[in-house]
Amino acid sequence: MQWKTLLLNQSINIHITPSPQKIPLFLRNEVDFIWDNKKKQFPKLFNGRVFNVASLSPDIISGYWTEYKKVLAQTEKPELYSELAIRSLAVIGLIQCPEGFVLGKRTVKSVYLPGYWQSPPAGTVESRGGNDEVDLIQQLYAEAEEELGLHAHHLMDPKIISATEHTDTHIIDIGILLKTNLLFQEVFDLWKQNNNPEYDELLCCVDYESLPENTLPTTRFLIQNWSE
Repeated sequence: MQWKTLLLNQSINIHITPSPQKIPLFLRNEVDFIWDNKKKQFPKLFNGRVFNVASLSPDIISGYWTEYKKVLAQTEKPELYSELAIRSLAVIGLIQCPEGFVLGKRTVKSVYLPGYWQSPPAGTVESRGGNDEVDLIQQLYAEAEEELGLHAHHLMDPKIISATEHTDTHIIDIGILLKTNLLFQEVFDLWKQNNNPEYDELLCCVDYESLPENTLPTTRFLIQNWSE
């Protein structure tokens, strides 16, 4: 699995543009058909607003808000990229605890990439509370609380370093390094208490050579490029 990665400046800016005109009816029908079928499998799916990347450079991300159902449709049928041009923005953290790096195994029930190992927290950049602004660090903190039960005061020294684009789905992961003073067992206990189904397992990885074989490329890159 090979994904393209671009190094970013830590002070990268987000430029929000108006959403383009509505998609043609035939394409809307295709998107709705895929969404309706997926909802039957995953009834808790929610069609929120997610950020779509129009252009990307080391200094600026430009894009607009769109529907999650378009992202899902393109994930299910990558050939729709020529029509939808969806490059949904996501965040992924790499948390270093005193013993090593925190990894999570995506649940086998996951809509996307089930059973793969990655560094949590991670998730799509979405509009929270109707807010149009994009704050990558705050998005990551929100994911940390939802997925792991970790609060912002548990985490420190966040550093944006990279953008990795998934080859087939064109999802763009913004890689963020951060630390915690919590021991891995404390992180594990908070995760278990939080009871979020995103991950089936959590482990502590000492270094790159210790990574499970089916670890996602974004996490591999972040560990390879860890810096204080």
